[in-house]
Amino acid sequence: MGATETSDVGPGNRPEASYLEALDQGANISVDYGDIELPEWYDDGKIKRAQEYFRRNFYAMFVGKLCGLLAIITVPSILRVLVHTNQSSEPRTAYRRYVATIMHTLEWYFEDFVPTSRAWKSISFVRKTHAGVSRQASSVRPGMIISQRDMAITQFGFIGYIIISHRKLGVQYDPKDMDAFVHMWRVIGHMMGIEERFNACTDRFETTEQRMSLIANEILQPALLQRTAEFVKMGKALIEGLWCFNPLVEFDSFLFLTMRLNNIPGYHYWADEATPGLKESESRLRPYEQFSRYARFILYCVCYIQSVLLNIALVRWYFNMQMVMSRFLITYFPFLAIYAYGVTDAYVRILK
Repeated sequence: MGATETSDVGPGNRPEASYLEALDQGANISVDYGDIELPEWYDDGKIKRAQEYFRRNFYAMFVGKLCGLLAIITVPSILRVLVHTNQSSEPRTAYRRYVATIMHTLEWYFEDFVPTSRAWKSISFVRKTHAGVSRQASSVRPGMIISQRDMAITQFGFIGYIIISHRKLGVQYDPKDMDAFVHMWRVIGHMMGIEERFNACTDRFETTEQRMSLIANEILQPALLQRTAEFVKMGKALIEGLWCFNPLVEFDSFLFLTMRLNNIPGYHYWADEATPGLKESESRLRPYEQFSRYARFILYCVCYIQSVLLNIALVRWYFNMQMVMSRFLITYFPFLAIYAYGVTDAYVRILK
């Protein structure tokens, strides 16, 4: 696994069929504990470049990740495990779970990938947690596992929209930066125990983009269009919980943003985003017109920030610094969480 660079694109090959078939097979393969290790194709230069790329696009990538997390909990196999763990079904518990998730990923973006680093310890902890939850869930209900397929879809949750909808997010695109970003998440996937055939990130941006688009179109779009009451409950808990990290969030507006980033026809905000060939009568349908004024305000603000303001270097720096401040406050003085949930629940620590 991971010894050589591979690609699923070649003459006469159908990457769509082969990768989807692989994911179907992966639905029956659970993640395992295993010792984490760097793959032979690890490139430290690319990792550092990817981390710098993230820091230059902190705000845009945060929104992409939040929408990605909202999208993946529509997937029945992932949602079942989340419901089973009962650690994110209401805002208080969701706050602790997803702030911990943010803290873990920020360790990966800001620390070196060496055995003594916080990033290494974080990845090891997350992998063991996934394997433990999978084993415990399967003992309660046979077949309910955290599978290789679930892990690949979760990988999409963290970076999928950044890859397939970087323009809508306001991520400043550069081919070499994006290639490094894909490499970093391919490495993280490997360290998390995702087998190479299931890893949503490959050795090239082009094939990674294909895999991400397949997950978005074939797995997430049907799930997003057939939302369940259980998803709505969990999704609202996620957004309401993370309000303490960034108050510029709201469930209806961020669900719309998620559908927009997933390129679902009809879910566009600006006129030039409308799906080509969409009937004029359909293109005038605006799902957000039924939202509350507050939800419409949040949606407008985020879309305007993404489409206009993040293209201005100084303004982009300002929003990135806001995210740095949010990280500092949630770590040392989470006053919004203290107000909402009390001192004990407000402080979240991931590594001892």
